[in-house]
Amino acid sequence: MNTRELTVSCSCGVAKHTFQVSSSSLPLPAHLCSCDISRRISGSLLTSYINITHPATSPSKPDTSRLTPYDSSGILRRWFCTTCGTHMYLEYHSDRHFEAATGTLQCEASDDIVEFKSCMWIGDTQDGGASKWVKVINGKQLEAWMENAGAQNKQKTLPSSSPHLVSKNAVHAHCHCKGVEFWISPPTPSSRLSRSPYPDLMIPHHLNKSANPDNMPWWLPGDGTRYLAGTCTCASCRRASGSDITFWAFVPTSNIFLDSVLSQPFPQDGKYWGAMRKYTSSIGVTRTFCSQCGANVFWHGDEGTFGRKDLVDVAVGLLDAPSGARAEEILAWWAGRVSFEENALHKGLASGLQGGLRE
Repeated sequence: MNTRELTVSCSCGVAKHTFQVSSSSLPLPAHLCSCDISRRISGSLLTSYINITHPATSPSKPDTSRLTPYDSSGILRRWFCTTCGTHMYLEYHSDRHFEAATGTLQCEASDDIVEFKSCMWIGDTQDGGASKWVKVINGKQLEAWMENAGAQNKQKTLPSSSPHLVSKNAVHAHCHCKGVEFWISPPTPSSRLSRSPYPDLMIPHHLNKSANPDNMPWWLPGDGTRYLAGTCTCASCRRASGSDITFWAFVPTSNIFLDSVLSQPFPQDGKYWGAMRKYTSSIGVTRTFCSQCGANVFWHGDEGTFGRKDLVDVAVGLLDAPSGARAEEILAWWAGRVSFEENALHKGLASGLQGGLRE
């Protein structure tokens, strides 16, 4: 049998697994999941996995000794890296087979390895979530399922959030286990006091034009009543989360609170709270995740390296907004570019997302 050897790895490299699949089985099918559990446990609006334990080619299971287990439901156990937080595997209780997060694949491109078949569990999003933007990949229309992929739950029409519906209340954010939770207030005058150059989302990093000497508050687009949010396919975010796409909101720390009455501000001493654990993914970059369920929480670039001050990236999948997963009463989504689209692992997915956003 002709086989192909593939490897998956976490961001820090302590969790790595090599397996084989038959060449005839490629590309491996995967589905983009929008369910509440996946969003709260990853911080992403879309997660996806591929089966890596096939009796004929890869009977061995991955080593989980450097990983943290989390039983998110009675169906499966999730495994994430204890050191860097990368979501690595699903282990199903029924037959103990393992599936690996598609963002952990170690290769130059995964279009010939993974084929996304559908968006599923869209019903959990209330507003359609990111499935509204990913409808076609490599010229193929994706199926859309309200629940698990299957013939009995085709997508129904879901209401879209109104861009004119602006929140006057703080939005609760939390991971699946609620080991990390916080509240984001609507923008205030102090929101303009943060500092940051333009992100790759708006001006590609390779153009070397991201300077913002006048400190235009790009994180408060339009009339300044919502925060800018966007999508990223860079290698660092992908490897740290396990997701091909990460979804970030740019929020001043002055608008993040540790309690619902907004009396406990975001700590300014560099200390995090609850079950959060930090990981330095590169020079000047601190990422945080929940040490209990593994949820991606913050990306924080320090002032010395990035010129940022009092502004953090918040994983959008944690927001519990009344309107739905896209939280459009407090977030304004950038459609001009998928950040680091040129570095995407799955080019077709990134291109499909970009096209859907612009449409």
